[in-house]
Amino acid sequence: MPEFVFSATTAAILRDADRKIRARVGGSHHALYSYWRVTMAKICPVDSFYVGFYKENRTIVFPYNFDGHEYVYPEVHTYGEHTLATYILTQKRPYRYADDQGGLLHRGVSYGDETAISADSVAVPIFQGGEVVGLASIQTYAAGTYNDEHVRAFEWTAGSIATVLAREREDDVNRDRLGGGLDGGPETPTTIAEMIDTIATRLRSLKDGIDEVRQVIPAEATEAESRITRLERACEETQTEVMEMLTRPAVDGNDLLRKLTQREKEIALLMGEGMSNTEIAGQLHITELTVKTHVSRILAKFGVRQRSAVAAKLRPLR
Repeated sequence: MPEFVFSATTAAILRDADRKIRARVGGSHHALYSYWRVTMAKICPVDSFYVGFYKENRTIVFPYNFDGHEYVYPEVHTYGEHTLATYILTQKRPYRYADDQGGLLHRGVSYGDETAISADSVAVPIFQGGEVVGLASIQTYAAGTYNDEHVRAFEWTAGSIATVLAREREDDVNRDRLGGGLDGGPETPTTIAEMIDTIATRLRSLKDGIDEVRQVIPAEATEAESRITRLERACEETQTEVMEMLTRPAVDGNDLLRKLTQREKEIALLMGEGMSNTEIAGQLHITELTVKTHVSRILAKFGVRQRSAVAAKLRPLR
């Protein structure tokens, strides 16, 4: 990011935000993104805000969406060649409404109040290891709102968010290296996209039910209202975390593969395709006994008991 001198007020906000964001490692991602949104709202107008992460097959997961004063349900979308998502992924730099008078912005999928059209916006990439893994956007209904300082501040805070996510991923990898999968404890399940979508839909139904309960609570029932609000927030946080499950297995699988030798990696990938030891032996022109030896080592390195668990950890979500 090019060096940029912030105003004294913005610099103070960013220093405080960076300290608090970095302290949120291992916490709720819903709360993390909410704090990011609130931080940007201290610096510039924010009518809408979202965070998205790229998946394979031109899919992007949006675990956190906020429009006006309302939380918007997490979503999964595919994106085309000439869209904002593709621009951020390929150009690896911020997008400003003024770049094309909102052309890329309005070509994408709408969310929230679709009758209210954003008149200015900024989108920034989220990096991991030098690669773009996600994006975030702030939008407003007032034209000509965002200036260079707003863009740089958004980029800067995205870096703080990326640091938290990277540290969490490193912690997960380090814990996995300790093993523990062979002690008879439960293995972490791998969730397919359809199951995630089903859970998210059920959570949405639950949240709708909470809203219906709120409508019949007497105005003076402050304690009931407080409890309903806590339930609603818990539901929102769970929706964000469930949707983010879609972003984890592919990266975790790559981390696991790095533990293997070249031959073990070849065998693990064939296991991921559902091939038996006999089929793998024929494919690689080695003995079945050799395959069994490698499979045992792979299971130990992955910290699992069954070969199906290896396949599950490596299987891309569809």
